[in-house]
Amino acid sequence: MTNGSSSNLSRRNFVQLTAAGAAAGAAGCVGGGDGDDTISDSVGRDSDSLDDGERPVEWIGPDWAVADAQANKFTEMTDVDINTTIATIGDTQAQILGGGSTNIDVVTTDTSGSAAMTRDNPVTLPMAVDDLENWNEDNVSDLFTDPESALGHLDEQVETFTRELWADGDAKDELLFSPYAYNFDAMGYNPSYVDDVSLWSALFDDQYSGEVIVGETAAITIPQTMMHLLDNDMIDANIGELNDPSQDQLDTAIDFLVEQKEAGQFRSTWEAYGESVTLMAGEEAVIGDVWQPAAMDVRRDGTPCTYATMSDGVQGYRFWYGGMSILEGAAERDNVAEAYSLYDDVHMGAWFPGFVQQRGYSVPHYENRELVRDGSDDSGEGMGPEYYDWAYEGESTYEPVDEPALFDPAEYDWSMEEGEPDSNGGTRDSGPIEERINRIGFFQIWPSEADYMTQRWEEFLSA
Repeated sequence: MTNGSSSNLSRRNFVQLTAAGAAAGAAGCVGGGDGDDTISDSVGRDSDSLDDGERPVEWIGPDWAVADAQANKFTEMTDVDINTTIATIGDTQAQILGGGSTNIDVVTTDTSGSAAMTRDNPVTLPMAVDDLENWNEDNVSDLFTDPESALGHLDEQVETFTRELWADGDAKDELLFSPYAYNFDAMGYNPSYVDDVSLWSALFDDQYSGEVIVGETAAITIPQTMMHLLDNDMIDANIGELNDPSQDQLDTAIDFLVEQKEAGQFRSTWEAYGESVTLMAGEEAVIGDVWQPAAMDVRRDGTPCTYATMSDGVQGYRFWYGGMSILEGAAERDNVAEAYSLYDDVHMGAWFPGFVQQRGYSVPHYENRELVRDGSDDSGEGMGPEYYDWAYEGESTYEPVDEPALFDPAEYDWSMEEGEPDSNGGTRDSGPIEERINRIGFFQIWPSEADYMTQRWEEFLSA
């Protein structure tokens, strides 16, 4: 298996289309634009077979979501070669909307960039739920099957989630952007210097002045700032507007951030994943809006790092999901069955949940305990009771953990047998998954006012 164009880990950077993408008719903003919203009909899994397609299968996406292990697992299960191209979200969009949708079979991105390809400039084909063996209401979390109930506290944000996920939010019979990994982003902090924190307001707390890092990605840093401002009556907004703010709301948030930066609140801003790890691991910063895999890498460098458990209410987790869509090219290349298999058999099977949990990420089908916790299938073994209960139920490890802020789940020897949680065992940062779902404060998309946001964001970057 070969890799295409490589890039630094950048899960949610500024998403702007290049000239190639624009020439293909791309909208000015991605993920929240005014495209004609014409969605293609789904193509059934049995429209071709695993023996029919052009080889290799072509899969493009960011390196946090398109790993060699996943591609190798697909080939192991199907005896079909697959080629992965690693690209940032923006580069992925540019390539797909610049003509790549005809010769690439599957695209992976996250919810900050998916709608550019699924709705604004639709070049993807929905997946029929009836053709997915591992997707049904009994096995998949209500977060995805019934978001109106699970995320009802987010008001209008629920509608934006439903538009990302389903071709038709009422029928819910075709997945527009099929989820397979997601997280509840929070803050990482060094417990040697920072007490337990649960509010985004901690990033603006005077006691950490000069020791805070925040990301340079506008679509992330602005909403978490808005949560702080809304909770402290410093902005005219409501929770339903947080992920698609108006120009006035953007002005309020960016003006506040510029003031904070000029006052010296931030040790630095970070753009690349590795920068956040270096700043936290070297103790130049003691708290920041780092991703959970970065917090794990800080620990692996020997520096304690705790990932925050966020509060109920307005200042909750920043939720996003990564998924995949079948491209039009798969139908032309007779690789529709292969695309279904990559999603359903590999990513919705028994093996993938344990693999992706090493990064702190969860899977939609965790409620299928018979498979994910205790079972196995053609993809491999499930997580086992200790790992699953730690990851999803908030249980302690069976063995004691001396330094929880240095605990590395990738290095721990997880038992595949039932056992007793140790009173001094380690627990997963941020707690049980149901608590995390109930504490979501924000769903990540690319907002409608993206052009204005990026224009004004330059003032923060240059401050």
